[in-house]
Order: sequence, then structure tokens, then C-alpha cells
Amino acid sequence: MLWVMHRRAILLAAGGLMAAAFPAQARSEKKSAPAGGNLQMALATATVLRPQGRRAIMSVESTLMIADGSLMERAQLSKPRLNAAFNEAVRVEASRMLPDAVPDLNALTRALQRATDRVLGRSGARVLLGTVMVI
Repeated sequence: MLWVMHRRAILLAAGGLMAAAFPAQARSEKKSAPAGGNLQMALATATVLRPQGRRAIMSVESTLMIADGSLMERAQLSKPRLNAAFNEAVRVEASRMLPDAVPDLNALTRALQRATDRVLGRSGARVLLGTVMVI
């Protein structure tokens, strides 16, 4: 038990020395503007009607490509609202599908893009579709 306490003290001291050795680098990282990137969204699902009255699940994987750092930060903070809006958009598009049809990827992309722009309050985030499956 005593060894564990000494090991923790040594690790804490080493961490303090590392922070003291590189203070300029730590300050410069804090001052830099946030960068854009990709934001992976949660899987959006909806129920669809199949032939002979059976039901199936449509699942949609998507990613947001965001170049603006401030918009990326806003998207990360709004991720629960984006997930809810994506689920609603997928549900609406799934309800429009005929029982024997494949999903209309263009309409689905447009619906997800409108939902993204509405939740974020402005354009600048581009919706990229991943896998769209009906099982």
C-alpha cells in the first residue's frame, strides 16, 4: 500500500515537471482557434413498411463535414438536438417509401441537410451519408 502512495506522488511530480518544462507550448495551444473536421452522428433509424404488410428497420449512418471551427464547436454542443432532428428526418422519409421501393438517397440527404442547417442556425456543415440499410 505504501508503494502505491509513493508511486502516485512520483507520477504527480513528474506531471508537474512536464507542465513546467513546456509552458509556452501549452499557452499557444490554448490560444489557437478551434479547427473544423468531421463529426460522426449517431445511427438514425425508422420503421418502414415492406411487402405483405411486414415491417422493417431503415438505418442511416451519417457524418457532418464542417470546415469552420466555431460551427464545429456549436455542432458538438448541439449533437443531441442534431440526433433528434436526424431521427425525425429519417422517419419522415421512411414513411414516404413505397413497400417495395429502395430509399431515395437524394431526398434523404436533402432532408438531413435542412435539419442540420435548422438546428445549427446557419449553413456551413455538409451532410455525408454512410450506409443506408433496410433490414
